[in-house]
Amino acid sequence: MKPFKKCKKCNAYTLKDTCPHCNASTNNPIPAKFSPEDKYGSYRRTAKAELRKEGSL
Repeated sequence: MKPFKKCKKCNAYTLKDTCPHCNASTNNPIPAKFSPEDKYGSYRRTAKAELRKEGSL
């Protein structure tokens, strides 16, 4: 079974890498699994803090 993808632009779901409605790129809407031994958690928190400082988040 192929994973479904979501269009970033029009929020449509599809199985393709590009949206059939608007030709925008698609991504995986399912979040990554939670792990208590998160190897990259410190990097993600640092990046999120930088985005908050910029006002993007």
